[in-house]
Amino acid sequence: MEKGGQIKKPLFIQTLSFTDSFLTTQPIEWLNHKEAIKLWEYYLGSQDCISFEFELYVAFNNPLLFIEGYKSKMIFSKEERIDVLEKHVLPNVVINEVKIWKKLNSLLNEKWNAVSYSIDGLSFLPYEFLMSMCASFESFVYQDPDDKERWHFAVETLSLLVAFIQNNYELSDVEITDTSLQSSYLKGTHNLDTISTFEHAYDYILLRHHINRYLFEPDLSVILDEQQLRFRESEIFNQQWQNDELRYTVNEQLYYAYGEELFDDLKNNNQIRFINNNESQDNQLGNTRQFAIIQYIKDLGIRKEDLKNNELPPLNFIISFLHGLAWRKLTTTELPLHKIARLRNNDYLHGTMELFKKNKIAEFILISDKEVMYDATMGTGLSCTMQEFNKLIDTFSFQRNVKTFCAFKQKDSLWQKPFIKVGSSIISPLSVFTGFTSLYTISESILKNFVPRDGTRIEQILKERYDNEIWETSIPGKNQEYGDIDVVMEDDAHLILMQFKRTYQKTDVRELHLQKSQDFKAIKQLKEASKSIDTTKTIHLWYVTTAFEKVGARDNGVLRVSYQDLLGIKRLMDSEGKLFKSLSGLIELIETDRLYELGKEHRIK
Repeated sequence: MEKGGQIKKPLFIQTLSFTDSFLTTQPIEWLNHKEAIKLWEYYLGSQDCISFEFELYVAFNNPLLFIEGYKSKMIFSKEERIDVLEKHVLPNVVINEVKIWKKLNSLLNEKWNAVSYSIDGLSFLPYEFLMSMCASFESFVYQDPDDKERWHFAVETLSLLVAFIQNNYELSDVEITDTSLQSSYLKGTHNLDTISTFEHAYDYILLRHHINRYLFEPDLSVILDEQQLRFRESEIFNQQWQNDELRYTVNEQLYYAYGEELFDDLKNNNQIRFINNNESQDNQLGNTRQFAIIQYIKDLGIRKEDLKNNELPPLNFIISFLHGLAWRKLTTTELPLHKIARLRNNDYLHGTMELFKKNKIAEFILISDKEVMYDATMGTGLSCTMQEFNKLIDTFSFQRNVKTFCAFKQKDSLWQKPFIKVGSSIISPLSVFTGFTSLYTISESILKNFVPRDGTRIEQILKERYDNEIWETSIPGKNQEYGDIDVVMEDDAHLILMQFKRTYQKTDVRELHLQKSQDFKAIKQLKEASKSIDTTKTIHLWYVTTAFEKVGARDNGVLRVSYQDLLGIKRLMDSEGKLFKSLSGLIELIETDRLYELGKEHRIK
């Protein structure tokens, strides 16, 4: 194995003789090794020829390992393979799991067949199909705009349907006017067949979500009782998930507060220019949010040259364009529309009619020609070339990126790419696009659409931020006495070893599962580094991450620390003109989670 627990790809494992003639003849102790799963998963993911002799050897000697590998590598979904496996004599625990797999596959087929049958019953041109699905999506959200989880899965449902449409039809060369697109959208608002199609797809997405929970959620068990599946959840995991969600909220509010400070300073110095002299409270709030989002993305290491090298506009333009446009749609249409939904408890069509009577500029879906959108953007005072603007739209346009469509594995999301191209027009459903008023939606989209290559920037940012403190903050580099460590803080009494990982917010348990290998590597690097140090100082091992999952938790003596908290604490000290008296002061604030606790108290109040 390589350092960090990654398995090299040896040539000999490509032959069945390694598994059948070698591994099956070895003492079974290796199957109980904590890293046996890596070899088992490698076999499952790399073999063209199946060795049932080896698989049965694993199944009987470590059935839980067998099941974990079949789940994590998605083998359970290969129905023909499961049918063959079922013909062999198996341990009871594996037999029970096979029954669950077959039931899950049956439900998946049943749910997707309902979607396919419903789609086959529609008589639409491709662009009409797309617009009707967008209208059905908005109608679905309108029914309960306060249920954010339902809203999230509705966006994933629409993402699935758009991917399906793009897989079956070519929309980029369609000759269609914005008026025709608008007309198709309006027809979809009251078409019961398209609404039913969307609801079938939503049911499929929910089932897919539950299956992913079964595959990847720790300590969750599934019981098959008279052909009915029941989930037995872990309260510990659920509480951790809720805590992580609250951490994201607290961090967002801290950045928004900092954005207000930046905005107020510039406004007091007459350095804020309001577009069309619009100094309304809504517009000023939108401006403060933009300052916060720009700072957040800069803190994560995005630089001018990154965008320029990719022929994209500057960061300020990207945020002003995406957030500014989304903010206008939020304040002029979405918020008043959903206020009607709560008040009237009516359907989407009647809600849109009522709002349009009150506000003639309300737009219920974004539809625009790219050149018209560019001219309108330039009219606000923003500036970029047409080439840069085109690249920006292309980058944030939803486009299915796999050759073969698979509903279960479809992961592209409109949360990441909110625009859809139809001929020369760009469309975006409002209940997707207004999400780009949020710090995380817009920042995660930028970082996922465009990954900064230099992951060491956040290390340098932190070092520069703490350079004026009494202790030494350093970046050891490759040749170092501490092993593979990114940042070191040290004084006469304490030594902090930090391993940095820039990663993303986890929106489901599958993403959380995929993060495990990176977590394992970071913790292992820190433990190995600490063993090589001979010192009387108190050693602190910090796994510094840009995500908030499990922040504050300890794993094998390693504390998971928020990178943003480290910046936030220093920013707070600087704003008060203070310096730490010793490194122990910072350690106490981080290891007692003081910034988070303060932010949480403020949010509760």
